[in-house]
Amino acid sequence: MHISRLEIENIKSYRKASFEMTRGTTAITGRNGAGKTTIIEAIAWVLFDHLEYKKDDFVRRGEKKGWARVTFESGLDEREYVVYRDTGTGYYVLDPRIDTRIAEKKEEVQRFLWTHLGLEPGTDLKTLFRQAIGVPQGTFTAIFLEGSTERKAAFDRLLKVEEYRQAAEKLRETVRYIDARIADVREATARAEGELARGPQVEAEHREQSARLEALKKEIAGAQKLVNEKRHIVETLNELELVERSIDTVTAERLRLEKAIASLERAHEEANLLRPKVTEQTEIESSISSIREKIAASKAVAENAEMLKGRVERLRSEYRENAERLKAAEARTSEAEQADELSARERSLVQQAADLRAELERDKKFQNEVRDGLCPILSEKCLNLKDGQTLEGFLAGQFDTLTDKIESVEAERKDTASLLAKAREAQVAVAAIDGLRRREAELKAEGTRLADEQRAAAEQIGDPGAMEAELSRLSAKLSELADPRSRLQVLETEIAREPDTRREAAEIEKNLERLASDRALLVEKLEIEDPDHTAGSRYDPKIHAAERFALIEAEKDLAAASALTKTVELRIADLAAELDRLREARAAVADRLRERENLEALAQATAFIRDTLKEAAPRVARNYVYHVSAEANQMFRDITGDAERSLVWGDDYAIQIDSGGYRRPFQSLSGGEQMAAALSVRLALLKQLTDIRIAFFDEPTTNMDAERRENLAIEISRVTSFDQLFVISHDETFDNYVDNVISVEP
Repeated sequence: MHISRLEIENIKSYRKASFEMTRGTTAITGRNGAGKTTIIEAIAWVLFDHLEYKKDDFVRRGEKKGWARVTFESGLDEREYVVYRDTGTGYYVLDPRIDTRIAEKKEEVQRFLWTHLGLEPGTDLKTLFRQAIGVPQGTFTAIFLEGSTERKAAFDRLLKVEEYRQAAEKLRETVRYIDARIADVREATARAEGELARGPQVEAEHREQSARLEALKKEIAGAQKLVNEKRHIVETLNELELVERSIDTVTAERLRLEKAIASLERAHEEANLLRPKVTEQTEIESSISSIREKIAASKAVAENAEMLKGRVERLRSEYRENAERLKAAEARTSEAEQADELSARERSLVQQAADLRAELERDKKFQNEVRDGLCPILSEKCLNLKDGQTLEGFLAGQFDTLTDKIESVEAERKDTASLLAKAREAQVAVAAIDGLRRREAELKAEGTRLADEQRAAAEQIGDPGAMEAELSRLSAKLSELADPRSRLQVLETEIAREPDTRREAAEIEKNLERLASDRALLVEKLEIEDPDHTAGSRYDPKIHAAERFALIEAEKDLAAASALTKTVELRIADLAAELDRLREARAAVADRLRERENLEALAQATAFIRDTLKEAAPRVARNYVYHVSAEANQMFRDITGDAERSLVWGDDYAIQIDSGGYRRPFQSLSGGEQMAAALSVRLALLKQLTDIRIAFFDEPTTNMDAERRENLAIEISRVTSFDQLFVISHDETFDNYVDNVISVEP
């Protein structure tokens, strides 16, 4: 088995990288922090489920998920497989030849790896990697510096010594279970033997109940025969009772039909008497209807005449109003003719008032401009002034004159405006004269037409009193007839059913004959089936009740016997089941006796195996230690180049170096000697415990001088029993002694 390729993405310092790996020894070199150890960590995580810290810390900073993919060639079938794992939940094995996932999830992947890495099922992959295949940097010699308790815990688990102890301890539970089972078997056997003691008593009761069941079956047969006979007689009497009741019902129906036929004959006679009266009723009703129509028409004409009278009165009132409006309009004709003249006069007065106001404004402005009576234009005294009169005084007199004229013009304008408004109102009234004259003509024509209609309506109105008197007379006569038509309709409806009634009467006679025949047959049947029964020619309720009571009593006896039979049958079934259980109990007792013998033999064998496992654990450990110690001693001599010294790995998993008969403990060795001794023991463990021939050395030259580093590199290069050895180092010691160099750049 060897690893051929590693691919990683977003793992620690790597964004994306891949590394090709070959058989032999490979040096992984680079400066501190370049990511050398990450390569080993990725392989350990994918193949051996080993990671020293949380997966989140394994992911490249700033990324959500990282993954690693290891390609290896199996030593089992020499085929290549790819194991993929990511920091999420992805974990699977891919067969690239068929491009198919052949294992999914952690449990399936580990079973696959146990098989193809040549490991026993259940091997703790993490412990195997940590203690033998790829000891983490800085811990290579740590376990050998621990006390015996810590060493024992670590290497017992690796050598599976603890499994023997655990197996022996688990067998203690098995021994307890077997002892408990033996006790259960003994108790069950005792209970079964107690039950078997009842066997003769159960068999005797079973025979007794079986004989009782046979007697009950005979009793039930006789009771069933009696019930059948009584039931047949009662059923015949039931039929006879029904026939008798039917005869009574049909006889009553015949009487009803005979009465109905007699009633039909009377109906024919009464109908013949009513038909002339119906004719008279129809004539009277027709006359009453005609008179009522005339009265209604007369009322309608009277109402219309009254309505026409009202309309005539309204027309007369409207005609008078229209005439008055026409007269008033004609009277204002001369007033309307003055409107144009008044309008022109008003405009003239408005202009005069405007001119006077303008002149007054100019004089006021001029007054403000004069100084000491001097003319503002000629700068000389005005010649129009009188002696002692100033220009301001002269202008003030002018103002009064203009103001009087303006007030006079304004007063005249107001009077003229009032007259103009009245003249325009008169124009509106005069404009309506033609419409009023047309309306006058229309009202005259409408009044004439309504007057003619009123006269015609008055002529149509007859004598309401005479018509009402005639109507009362005819109504009284109709009441005397007492509605012969309705009575005739009832009679005719009854007469229409006459064919059905007579057909029913004929059917009734047939039914009576059939029922009489059925009664005779049933009476004859009763006399034949029960000669002691004397039914006679009529149905006897007392005999019927007696037979019903006899049937009920017979059914009770049958039910009681049947119920007792079921009870006996159930008891027999219980006894039979108990007998079966007793037979099974006898067989079970024999089986339990054999089982107890087997369990006792098994208990002895289990105790022997448990004692053997207790003794085997230390023996297995000593055997492993012996072979690992011998293999490690040879490797230590090869690495150190000193054949005079021997490495001894003791039963307490402590390393000692024997030199000249003097043994030095691991703690007293130099750093280089400790590294060489620990390396030798770990490689020897791999060779003895697994078929895996791969190992990782993370900075194995720590604390070694140049000469020992050189010797270690030479000896590692001479290790030919491993398929692949990976040495991680930050110096160049191994570059000349390895088959392949992987240089990691930061």
